[in-house]
Amino acid sequence: MPLAVPGGVNVHWYGHGFVYLTSSVGVRAAIDPFGPNVVHYKFPTHMTADFVLISHEAEDHAASDQFFGSPQIFRSVTAVGLNRANGIPFHGVSLQKDSSGHGGATTAFTLNFDGVSFCYIGQINRPLLGEEKQQFGHADVVFLPVGLMTLSVSDFNQIIRDLGARIIIPINYKTEKSGDLPLRSLEDYLKENKFPVSKIGTDEMVITRGSLPAEPTVYVLKSP
Repeated sequence: MPLAVPGGVNVHWYGHGFVYLTSSVGVRAAIDPFGPNVVHYKFPTHMTADFVLISHEAEDHAASDQFFGSPQIFRSVTAVGLNRANGIPFHGVSLQKDSSGHGGATTAFTLNFDGVSFCYIGQINRPLLGEEKQQFGHADVVFLPVGLMTLSVSDFNQIIRDLGARIIIPINYKTEKSGDLPLRSLEDYLKENKFPVSKIGTDEMVITRGSLPAEPTVYVLKSP
């Protein structure tokens, strides 16, 4: 289990879309945990969390039943708007469906841990509308699902500008553990990415208000 770090937020990526945040006082938020049937990443044994956020109802993003204990669970469309979990306010932003109008509903999330604002974009299908940008506001750190083929890399670059992000963490891209999902590779994203890149040798990092870079920077965590 990731440990709390005084004055900072421990960010751990378990693979695919599964992100786990631990605040400096030990509040633990899990976002989009994967199930066992689609992707082949290893889910941590005896994993606990204080609350779980689910962006959309797909087996590879909504496996809240894998946690021990009784975390608060906020599921996709029911999590839209301002909510509070373990004293932490967070905001669910309902995103557009795909251009055909047939895609499932998806909810993105913003939350603030230790003075750092985090944005989890979720299963985004189209570039952000003006009203969506307003709901998000500014985000210091964005978890960017760069493997999604519904958007171009240029679209993702624009989302970073729209949100004013300083740290971009790529997630949800193609690896040998992605199964048959049609995802873009990290390499294909980085080839067209317009921001500096820093490669981290592990699957977690600590973020503090003071450690935010002066310009938008992509931090590539090691794939689990």
